[in-house]
Amino acid sequence: MAYFYSLRGWLEAEPDNFEHIAEAIKSRQKSYSEDTKTGLYLRGWTWSETPVNWTRYFFYGADVTQEGLELFQNLLEDIMQAGSNLSGYFHAQGEDGERNYMFRITDDE
Repeated sequence: MAYFYSLRGWLEAEPDNFEHIAEAIKSRQKSYSEDTKTGLYLRGWTWSETPVNWTRYFFYGADVTQEGLELFQNLLEDIMQAGSNLSGYFHAQGEDGERNYMFRITDDE
């Protein structure tokens, strides 16, 4: 039986970088739309198309396997390599509470 993580968190982006990040996520979602598992995990991303003041936010939330956790990390690294000046926090909690991962991003690091 697969081991699952509850993965959730957010990215903060400057308004100038919002479209680039949204397109990167949409592109990945489109690329894997026919892949049942990967496509499912990529649907965990959401954001508001209408800004609320100045900071733009991207949210992720899904229950994923180790494969989904690796997919998430790869996408996050790809987005950060673009130099978008991101900050954020994500937490992956194992189904039994024994395995936990934290992803803290400050200015693309």
